[in-house]
Amino acid sequence: MTFQPKGGMCAACRHALRDCSSLPFSSMPVLQRDGQTTIVRCTQFQHQRRK
Repeated sequence: MTFQPKGGMCAACRHALRDCSSLPFSSMPVLQRDGQTTIVRCTQFQHQRRK
């Protein structure tokens, strides 16, 4: 099974350019399951506009 962060969150995250591949996506809240892929809400997400 592949765990993947929700793409829209990544695009709006202040860490968008960081390599987040080492984050524990398998332990993050599940938003959607689609076959072998599980979309999760990244717990490290920080909106770009917030300080």
